[in-house]
Amino acid sequence: MSTLVKTGLLHACAGASPALGGWFLFSGERIDAVGLPGEPCPPADDVLDFSDCSVMPGLIDGHTHFSLSHSDEIDPMPVMRQLGEPGPRKICKAIMYAGEHLRAGVTTVRGMGEDDFIDFDLKAAIAAGYIDGPRVSPAGAFISPTHGHGQTGQTVSDGVEGTRKNCRVNLAKGADLLKVFGSGGVVSGQAGLGYCTSTLAELRVAVEEAAALGKYVAAHVHGGPGIDLCLEAGVRSLEHATLCTDEQIERVAAAGAWVTVTFSPLSHPSGLRGLDPLKQSRLEAIRRTYYAVVGKMLARGVKMCMGTDGVHGAMWFEAAEMEKCGATRRQCLEFITRRAAESCRMENDIGTIAPGKYADFIALRGDPLEDLAHLRSVAAVYQGGARKG
Repeated sequence: MSTLVKTGLLHACAGASPALGGWFLFSGERIDAVGLPGEPCPPADDVLDFSDCSVMPGLIDGHTHFSLSHSDEIDPMPVMRQLGEPGPRKICKAIMYAGEHLRAGVTTVRGMGEDDFIDFDLKAAIAAGYIDGPRVSPAGAFISPTHGHGQTGQTVSDGVEGTRKNCRVNLAKGADLLKVFGSGGVVSGQAGLGYCTSTLAELRVAVEEAAALGKYVAAHVHGGPGIDLCLEAGVRSLEHATLCTDEQIERVAAAGAWVTVTFSPLSHPSGLRGLDPLKQSRLEAIRRTYYAVVGKMLARGVKMCMGTDGVHGAMWFEAAEMEKCGATRRQCLEFITRRAAESCRMENDIGTIAPGKYADFIALRGDPLEDLAHLRSVAAVYQGGARKG
């Protein structure tokens, strides 16, 4: 069955000029043709008329954790305690937050680590149609040493062989990427933002194991020597990189590595809060520098995408904060669609409205190039040609 989508304004490829009155045709899950204004519309079995809307590709959240929330109003608790909750409770929360993402226009999420391997179950359940949620590109369990950030004792990765074993477990379960750790975190225990809790050998073996199956490695890292070690090891994506120095920004750009920017935990009203004095001081240190760091990355041409990191459905906020760093609105839309697809190695399937790609798109009640706030005015969400939400 073929479906014709008529639009008021078609943002088929974020970063390119939108087409006033553009259209596209899909059958099944994928797009067959895209038409410009003035080109005759082909016959179709059904017509979706979004002539009063802007239509763009579904949003892509490049970094989040389905079972964690910085603003769990049902049962508020610090995220490190949430990590230790029983698996069944975490999967219930994950189902709720998956729906939250979808209603906000997010059709694909890169899961950046879950205990109990729940991201694999969530991906399977969504693909089978048991529940609604974004497409999931899963990392599986954290590859973190005993004293590392996010460690709950489930998959302790100490030394080269301990790291290798847990990498292989994740890959055997179907991980698209591996998540390692190059520094402590805001909510870590004693390990600070500038300390690397993994050795170069441990990072290298993760890269080696991922590459053997055509996969890649992403690293939680804020700053300090961890950034240098991750680049030396061949880590493809740096998550956060909040305290990157000018010299390190040059190294990131020269290496062609990706950076996933995550403003939401730091600055969103539902982000990190209620921290003890040590962790609050870390948060404030990041806030003082992150926007300037991202501005320098923009100027240097570092490859970037964005993620909400547990502030579910807040990609609109990420885009708005990126604009504050000096990005144009077209760049902001790129970071949450086309560039994110490239970062996730999914550019052949998602990220733009183009023939052969999944019919993942959203209709907005305004033009985000006029005001990024229109990213919040989601009128409809389609994933693989099916309406969601």
